[in-house]
Amino acid sequence: MKKIVCILVLLLLCAGADAQKRDDKAISSEILAEFERMKADFTENDNEWVFVKVFDAENQSKDDIFTKALEVLVSLYKDAKEVIQIKDKESGLIVGKGFSDSDIRTINWTTICRNRCWHIIKIEIKDNKFRVTVTVSGVEREQDADLRHPFDGTEYTLRSFYPYWTECKTKFKQVSFDNLRYVYSSSLALIKAVEDGVKKGLNNSSNEW
Repeated sequence: MKKIVCILVLLLLCAGADAQKRDDKAISSEILAEFERMKADFTENDNEWVFVKVFDAENQSKDDIFTKALEVLVSLYKDAKEVIQIKDKESGLIVGKGFSDSDIRTINWTTICRNRCWHIIKIEIKDNKFRVTVTVSGVEREQDADLRHPFDGTEYTLRSFYPYWTECKTKFKQVSFDNLRYVYSSSLALIKAVEDGVKKGLNNSSNEW
């Protein structure tokens, strides 16, 4: 009887190990597939991600697009004067360095985490067309965040996270990859905000005098 019990226990342990391996493989496969889809929207230059989008702006002059693009950046950042480093109307060039903060999220329902993604945004403008380039080299991550105090994160390169971090344990892969998800989504959101602001204009209208 003892031998039978031991055999059953071994079989259960082996079955559990096989199931865990299948789960690990499934998690890795899902993340890698999502990452491959994401990579269609950016190029990798050294340790940076570079997002480039070109937009048509029919019947808009270079000066009109330049003015609207500046207005968008002023609306997006709390201190646009600190962010905007170059604004050359004649050449149709705007360059800024700023950041976006993630929403507050929790890990395992208890640990509070938030991200800050620094980026360089470049807007190149000519009549009826403009190009937006967003470059990101890293992300700041604050874990066990104290929301009563200003953001105090630790800076990481993009290659610090899974799937670049190949030795990452399975239980941490989703949490690690979330940092890259945020870089990706915040960069595309920034480009979309510029596109909408230039094409549709800012919603600053009011019926009040």
